Amino acid sequence: MIDDQNNEKRRIEFIDVAEKLFKKNGIVDTTINSIVKEMDVAKGLFYYYFKSKDDMIEAISEKYNETFVKGIKRSLNKSDYDERLTLYLENVIISFRQLWGNLHGENENIDLSILVTRTFDEAKRIASNVLKDLLQEGVEKEKLKINNISYYSDMIISGIVELISHNESDLKEIQAFINELINQVRKEK
Repeated sequence: MIDDQNNEKRRIEFIDVAEKLFKKNGIVDTTINSIVKEMDVAKGLFYYYFKSKDDMIEAISEKYNETFVKGIKRSLNKSDYDERLTLYLENVIISFRQLWGNLHGENENIDLSILVTRTFDEAKRIASNVLKDLLQEGVEKEKLKINNISYYSDMIISGIVELISHNESDLKEIQAFINELINQVRKEK
């Protein structure tokens, strides 16, 4: 068990160092050699934990998405459907903004597009699937009327990501806009 803990700590250390170097130098200009040099370890140790630099990128993406999932699921234990849906969408907006901020380098000219694309594609898939379930529940409880839940969910999540990517977008404005979209499919009581 101690070896497993030490292995996991070392693996996390590799991920943290690679992420720091990616943000400083870009993914293309960060080599496996530069990662092991920064850690002052033998190159073979890198390959003990990762198959390739691409495998390292995937590990960093997974790290971000684990944090993202925790953020978006904070409100899912609420019993009131409307409150749960509203808080979920609020958490999605905040979590995507945090993800966006975390995935950019020290310099705008640093290319992290591979990592950003991978991470955001997975985060969008996760967020959309949870929203689909929430919207389906709303339809079943006769609170919402949506013809194509999958399209509606994907549109909302993609819209949030697009608005977040324009850093000037205010979170409260995005939330108000998303609430308007949800209100359009609410059933009248």
